[in-house]
Amino acid sequence: MRRTMKCALVAGMLILGAAGAPAAGQAPPLAQARTLGDSLLALDRQWGQSYVTGDSVFVAGLLADDWIGWFDDAQQDKAAALGDLRTGAPRLLDDILDEATVRVFGTTAVIQARERNRVADGTPTGHWETRHITDVFVLRHGRWVIVASHDSRIPNP
Repeated sequence: MRRTMKCALVAGMLILGAAGAPAAGQAPPLAQARTLGDSLLALDRQWGQSYVTGDSVFVAGLLADDWIGWFDDAQQDKAAALGDLRTGAPRLLDDILDEATVRVFGTTAVIQARERNRVADGTPTGHWETRHITDVFVLRHGRWVIVASHDSRIPNP
């Protein structure tokens, strides 16, 4: 049984891709995730952390080539998202994804959540922005990728 569990864990990691350790208060690492929904949420949280660390390699693997994101009233494609990250300077000081709902429909999953970003603005602490987000994952070629996103800024709590 132990070997079967180990094989299932390895297979799950191959399907979902590698996910690193989250920040404090974030979801457990992929290896500790109990369900597919937990694993997808961990990937979504790591995407947010990529804007703190400047990890364009992770984002390149997570976003589908045909990904489209809407942010308030502006549209962005994968090339533009990667261009933003590849400037070399992380855009966010903190990224917190909470109040999340994950729904899995076979080979499609939808995550809706609140995302809070601490944005650098030249002051010692930056300022906070809060958004409601929706990310749509699809299982393609044995990997979960994000095909669509929508972020809307809301008033800070």
